Amino acid sequence: MQAEQLYSSPEEYLALEVASVDRHEYVDGQIIPMTGGLPNHNQIAGNLLCCIEFL
Repeated sequence: MQAEQLYSSPEEYLALEVASVDRHEYVDGQIIPMTGGLPNHNQIAGNLLCCIEFL
């Protein structure tokens, strides 16, 4: 038995994204929750932002 897949319109996705605290991806009509960044990722992103501000 296969689980029924729910499909959403782009408008439904955008409405969810505006109202939600969490971030999601929209892939082929499916709304998929995104994982959070890891501490190393956040550190690297912060360092890059600081470097870019000095340019």
